Amino acid sequence: MENKDLKFIDIHCHYDNLSLEVLKAEFAKGEISAVANNIDIESYRKLERIRRENIRGLYFAYGIYPDVVIKEGLKDCLNYLNIILEDTKKIVAIGEIGLDYKITKDPELRREQKIVFEKQLEIAKENKLPAIIHSRYATKAVLDILKSWGGFPIILHQFSGNEKEIEIALDRNYYLTIRFNKPNLPNIKEHLDHIFVETDYPVFFEEEPITISDIKKSYKLLANENNIDLEELKEKINSNFNKIFLKKE
Repeated sequence: MENKDLKFIDIHCHYDNLSLEVLKAEFAKGEISAVANNIDIESYRKLERIRRENIRGLYFAYGIYPDVVIKEGLKDCLNYLNIILEDTKKIVAIGEIGLDYKITKDPELRREQKIVFEKQLEIAKENKLPAIIHSRYATKAVLDILKSWGGFPIILHQFSGNEKEIEIALDRNYYLTIRFNKPNLPNIKEHLDHIFVETDYPVFFEEEPITISDIKKSYKLLANENNIDLEELKEKINSNFNKIFLKKE
């Protein structure tokens, strides 16, 4: 039996280019909650306009994406952090942050990514906020860095590690996000206490554009393909969310 109090929570999405009318209409249905992540100073400013509308069920994570370090440089990114993360009381997480080795092989640029990443981990630790982490083509490097950090929740967004790296992450009590049943985690039923679900909106799925409400499809695909009761899955994700994101409330 469906529990109307349990939401389809989208832990990682990018709503900065959506209109207030669309967002208000979707969230007014009461089915969905979401954490909208920014990536740069422009998306932060757009999300701030949305945040001030106090849309019920819509939460925010702010940070600097690794791609921005490559495009705009270390100095500007550190300055942006002073603006974006000046007041952490208005957000529930630091994100989307991390490393991306697909976009550069230059050792100096990778070093600068690491500086910005670790600065944001420091802010997450100081404020006891979860960190939502991007690790494309940089799984080992991210895990090596995170080994030195603790005291706040780590969420590995769309984690692409191998089975050993997934085991390491779970052994460290990190959380992993699943997008339309990817990655397909072994023994996932044993790890629902460390799972979140996402869409990464507006990223396409199967070469088709997605909608805000496709978070429901992401849940249903995960549940159906792993023989998990949908309501049980929602209950677990809601419990995880309340434990690490809303503990201050």
